[in-house]
Amino acid sequence: MVFAMIKKMKFPLHNRELVNRQICCSDVNGDFILILVPINEVIDYGMKTNTVRGVSRAIMRLTPEGHGRCKATYHLYLDAGGRIPTFVMNAKLPLALGTLGDLREEFQRDDEIDILERDELAATMRDLPQTFTAEEDILVNKVNVKLGMLEWEDFEELESPDRLVEMGKIFIEDSDNIVGSATTVVDASVEQCAAWDFTLDSRARQRAFRESKRGEKRQLERLNGHAVINYTAYRLGSGLTNREGYTKSVWKRIDPNTVEIGYAPCERTEAFYSEDMGWVTARYSAHLKFQRLASVHSVNQTKVTMRVHTDVGGQIPVSFVNRSGVSQLMHLSRMRIQFDKSLEVDDATRLLNVEMILGHYGVEYSEEENRVLAEGERHFADFQEMKVKSLPMASPLTTAKIAFKSGDKHAWGWSTTTVRARPEEVLAFLWDTMRRSAQREDDLEKSVEELINGHNMLVYNKKRTPKIIADRDFLGRVVWKKKGDGFFYVTSPEESATRPITDGVVRGKYPSAIRIKRKNDKETTLEYTVQIDFGGSLPTWLTNSYVSSSAARVTEIQEYFQALRGMEEFDADDARAVGEVMCIKTKAEKHHEKGENKQSACMRELFKKHLSLSEIGRRYEFFEGMMARVVRSTLMPAGDVNSKLCSVSLKEGETIGRGLAMSLASSLTVEAGVDEWILKHRSLGELDWTETWFR
Repeated sequence: MVFAMIKKMKFPLHNRELVNRQICCSDVNGDFILILVPINEVIDYGMKTNTVRGVSRAIMRLTPEGHGRCKATYHLYLDAGGRIPTFVMNAKLPLALGTLGDLREEFQRDDEIDILERDELAATMRDLPQTFTAEEDILVNKVNVKLGMLEWEDFEELESPDRLVEMGKIFIEDSDNIVGSATTVVDASVEQCAAWDFTLDSRARQRAFRESKRGEKRQLERLNGHAVINYTAYRLGSGLTNREGYTKSVWKRIDPNTVEIGYAPCERTEAFYSEDMGWVTARYSAHLKFQRLASVHSVNQTKVTMRVHTDVGGQIPVSFVNRSGVSQLMHLSRMRIQFDKSLEVDDATRLLNVEMILGHYGVEYSEEENRVLAEGERHFADFQEMKVKSLPMASPLTTAKIAFKSGDKHAWGWSTTTVRARPEEVLAFLWDTMRRSAQREDDLEKSVEELINGHNMLVYNKKRTPKIIADRDFLGRVVWKKKGDGFFYVTSPEESATRPITDGVVRGKYPSAIRIKRKNDKETTLEYTVQIDFGGSLPTWLTNSYVSSSAARVTEIQEYFQALRGMEEFDADDARAVGEVMCIKTKAEKHHEKGENKQSACMRELFKKHLSLSEIGRRYEFFEGMMARVVRSTLMPAGDVNSKLCSVSLKEGETIGRGLAMSLASSLTVEAGVDEWILKHRSLGELDWTETWFR
């Protein structure tokens, strides 16, 4: 194949022309070889070019390595011609060699490879007996005695950045540095958790190490299927000498339901070539215990306990080392997030609740239950008689108001929205008060104190407040009942001997009611009233300022069910709702470079969370990058992309997305701006024709 290109150069340089022949062949070893050679042909571009002819030669060898992988080796010679100094061309050569990086990025399967390797190790842990040397047995036992046998009750609590990971610290004999401890429950099997921890050379962890501010160098030697030696060098910053150290790790199955991993300092082996850089030696010990728990709705559960003891050596203040303990313990948080199946657990519980609700008709209600329901009905009636004021809401899909009842110092809030789910599904979602999606950062404790029957329960919730304010707790009776073609759901404050008011905690009140009405076969209208009383001596204006965020509860329900909708039922209304969520969630991160990175991360989370978006992302790889640029909405020139829909790359998608703001700014109406944007890009025209929801 012969191809020619003209590279644009900055003034005063002439543009450069490259004309090459590309040849593809294979050798006797099965390697594929691509060869690029210059040819002396005159190309008719149909216009005057006034270029300087450059010369490029390249050879790329692709060597198969199994599992759908190959090794790529690339050699390139580049001469731009003319009078450009040699040192300038040599400085530009690394940029030209970036072709290999682009090739890897295009075909990378890091997550897939990591999962395959982790599953293979998990199967080994589960099915293949291991023979341990005396040294390996001693290592696991020694670390267990030093760290694993410490009692959790003896640890002083540490404030954990992850509310689902408990952390603590303790000092042990003959050491100035703390032992950090963390424990959590992971939605995966014992073997999957242990394999994830033990694969220190996974691509995800290698990438995280390279991209971290501390990572300097890492090398691993696999001794056998259950033992590894890891060399790590890292930077401390602030002019401090780098640290390095060798750690041997061994996993061992203790019984059918328990796996332990021990990490202990060791000496360098012959497999490591390491020049003496004058770095300080650090010593790292850790013990991880993985215990099988009962499954929840067929989702595996594992309790993971981690103990860490680090000595970074040198003259580093002990306080500095101890402060870094929390960041090490966040290893368990990353493990928990990696395997999180909260959506599946909540879905299973909701389905069981739907079955219960559908079979609940004809049940008798007590006098007290009817009183609670009647009280909730009065909330709506009273609100209609009060003078109301509109509340601004982040989501345009939610309407909200605030009102004051005569003689009552605390405001009432009201809100309404439409949820794309059936009334039974919405009620089942609300009835699961312990669902994972309902957990909040400020929740100190939450429990169902009494479950009287399928429509009556007592719920307790204790909230963390700023340090200058006493913590608050709330105790409320929750009752629901079928009303016409929908349901009525009421929460009424209550006192009970099972949860007396405790010292240092102020009891608040949170009366609320929700009307759940069927709108059509696939939509439900929610109408919500709430009054907040935090108790104590807090100013009324402060309490009332929380009405808006409380009224947003219906928005959370709407967004939750919207995220569950897949492409088989996705329509224009779904697309409009998802578009609103994109704008709302990313709005705060606009107009600065650091914000752009946060905005892209936010968009990635949305594409993971929303079933429809994840399916769109798999179908059109450029779509996520395009929407991140669309939502950023920065007025800047954007190039034309003429690729077909089936071949648009992620980078081209970002270029397309940048162009929408300019099209909108240059048009009289939004519709005209979108038309211009779509007509400008061939791929968008195809997408608009193929997908009814796109526009």
